[in-house]
Amino acid sequence: MSTVLWANYLVDGVVSSDQSDKYALHEHLDQLDEICRDAGLVPLSEWCDSTDLAFNIGDEDELPDGFESTDELMAVDGVWTDAGVALDALEQLLATIQEKNIVFGEEDNAHGEIVQELEESIAYAQEAAAAGGKFNFSIVM
Repeated sequence: MSTVLWANYLVDGVVSSDQSDKYALHEHLDQLDEICRDAGLVPLSEWCDSTDLAFNIGDEDELPDGFESTDELMAVDGVWTDAGVALDALEQLLATIQEKNIVFGEEDNAHGEIVQELEESIAYAQEAAAAGGKFNFSIVM
């Protein structure tokens, strides 16, 4: 089972997820964070929420009383950023990666996958921003 990122947004206390596995973004998160720092952006890892991951690999077998899903728990206690801020950062990150034609991975260049996954994430962040919501990436296993 691989670990991936999913793009999510939070509007009026309800989490919506694209449920699209972003393997390359997770696999190259350290490099993406470095690119963000070099560009003066907040690193992507700072908007990554581990609620789902912690529940799935932790000792807890049941959600806290009153919660029916990890999405509900993430809505209350998760890591979130303003969707407009996320959208701007994702667009700047994508532009930097494309302008510099950055290589991801030593053997197989995941540049194309990174670009595709960022474009998907930007589209989702646009929806979130239009609704006045918040955005994050959840770490999913």
